[in-house]
Amino acid sequence: MTTIKNVTLVGANGNLGSKILEALVADGSFRVTVIKRKSSQSTPAHAVRIVEVSDDWTLEELRDALKGEDAAIAAWPLRNVDEHLRYAEAAAAAGVKRFIPADYGSVDARSEYARKLVQLFEKKVKVRETLENLSAKSNGSFTWTSIVCGHFFDWGLTNGFLHFYPEQKRADILGDGTARSSNSTLGQVGKAVVRILQKPEDTKNRVLMIQSFCVSQLDVLRSLEKATGSKWDVRYEDTDEFVAKHKAKADAGNKESIEDLVFALGVIEGNWEEKEDFAMDLLGLQNEDLDQAVKDALDAK
Repeated sequence: MTTIKNVTLVGANGNLGSKILEALVADGSFRVTVIKRKSSQSTPAHAVRIVEVSDDWTLEELRDALKGEDAAIAAWPLRNVDEHLRYAEAAAAAGVKRFIPADYGSVDARSEYARKLVQLFEKKVKVRETLENLSAKSNGSFTWTSIVCGHFFDWGLTNGFLHFYPEQKRADILGDGTARSSNSTLGQVGKAVVRILQKPEDTKNRVLMIQSFCVSQLDVLRSLEKATGSKWDVRYEDTDEFVAKHKAKADAGNKESIEDLVFALGVIEGNWEEKEDFAMDLLGLQNEDLDQAVKDALDAK
């Protein structure tokens, strides 16, 4: 039976990576290692083992850093896909049993519509296909799990990504605002990582969908108005017009419009409760309270 004890994380100081690190350390059953580049000035928030590699990020250095590890987790942005593929290849070469890629995020990359709108999801598919090939070549000794968690709720609520603007008490709503979609707090993703590593046989070579809650934009608006004690200014946008407008801007090189398309996709295609890969029961996770999550996010801002 597979047991995972030694876990390596890359991206430990990021918004998500710091929460994954926190969850791994809090669980107490793992020996956690953080890989960082030599030029990085960041220091993990917890006292864990740190391994430095050169900025060249070579396959050989990463393989050596991962020898003796049971699991490798990627938690840094999937901008340079080659770096993520190299990390995965090094993990397989080092004999790592489980790899968790930087999949996460708002949309399931298997969606043809999502890949058509946003190039990022093609990168995620490339990573998944690489992991499938590496697992096949290893005769199953190397395995992977992708987590798809919907929008990062607490992160996106306070920085405008979810199109709620607490300082202005303004909300931009797509369509009539009643479509329900899955959202996860960063902490919930951290819990999911821990549960996956604790159930390696049940979770291997799978895409797993999680959430903190499945809610509509109007549900979030009501919670925000309750938390702030104020009536918000609400602006409604036609969903098709919103997508067309930002697709044109994104194709012209506007990076903010790419994020707007990701936001829209999360609203349009983001209800994980309807999917067969919905894994809350499998992982023993519970939905969180929306009002409490909103309050916590606003208090932390």
